[in-house]
Amino acid sequence: MKKTVVIILLLAFAACTTKIYLPTDANVNKRETASLADLQQGHDIFKAKCGKCHGYKKPEKYSAGQWTKILQKMGPKAKLDKDQVSLVYKYVVNF
Repeated sequence: MKKTVVIILLLAFAACTTKIYLPTDANVNKRETASLADLQQGHDIFKAKCGKCHGYKKPEKYSAGQWTKILQKMGPKAKLDKDQVSLVYKYVVNF
């Protein structure tokens, strides 16, 4: 019985976690002009700042327009400067 409960809890936990996508060459310029270095920097900022309060959002869950609105609202709360917001935007929209 305990094994079953543990397995169910582990599966539930795995289903609730959001994968943090790592940038690859396939994501370069996919929707927005961005180098692999830009995407990596955006990933690093996203990972460090965006998940602290509410968990990570799946990049593909939102459109570019929705990400613009999200970052306009959340960028200042995460204390991101204009360049950091731009890098996070490039990261999320190129997935």
